[in-house]
Amino acid sequence: MNIMTSQKESPWDWQRGWLRQSRDRSKQLRVVVKIGGSLFSTSGWQHAVQSLITHESLSNHSVVILAGGGALVDGLRVIDANSSLPPPLMHDLALEAMGITAQLLAATLKVPLAEEETGASPIVLDIRKRDAIGSLPHSWDTTSDSIAAAIATSTESALLLVKSTPPPIDDFECLASTGWVDQSFQTACIDLEDIRWAAPQQ
Repeated sequence: MNIMTSQKESPWDWQRGWLRQSRDRSKQLRVVVKIGGSLFSTSGWQHAVQSLITHESLSNHSVVILAGGGALVDGLRVIDANSSLPPPLMHDLALEAMGITAQLLAATLKVPLAEEETGASPIVLDIRKRDAIGSLPHSWDTTSDSIAAAIATSTESALLLVKSTPPPIDDFECLASTGWVDQSFQTACIDLEDIRWAAPQQ
């Protein structure tokens, strides 16, 4: 397994839970792991995420990692709120920003950066040249949450959402209203059987 190892202990303990759980656990051989961009601004995230990915790699035959846009995409949101730029342009720029964070994450974990699933595991997915969104809106209603859900659906994988905070409510259908996932997520994940979450222990 080509993944960075370290003697240092992770500075975080991970909380974990399920949003949707399949009865057939034997299907969980592939997982798409979405790493929330907000984590990249948190001290100690490198070793903590490395530990989590190592755990997932031991539990699954295939691990595909998607990096959120973090502060880079937040900056684009601010620009967009104060301009009249066309939505398709902002959509493309947001994907470019996710490409930058994907490079950062791949370099940190010392795993391959790839545009498609290659059979290697784990990999960090670079979606800049990939139509990962399909029929989802090309707007701020669609973020890396829904993109990860769409990729998990197309590859028949489980989905793991790694966030800076745990879900604020237990009602899966209301998570978008709290901002914990985007507005398109409920549509994007409709066919997924397994959705988990992980967040640093508070």
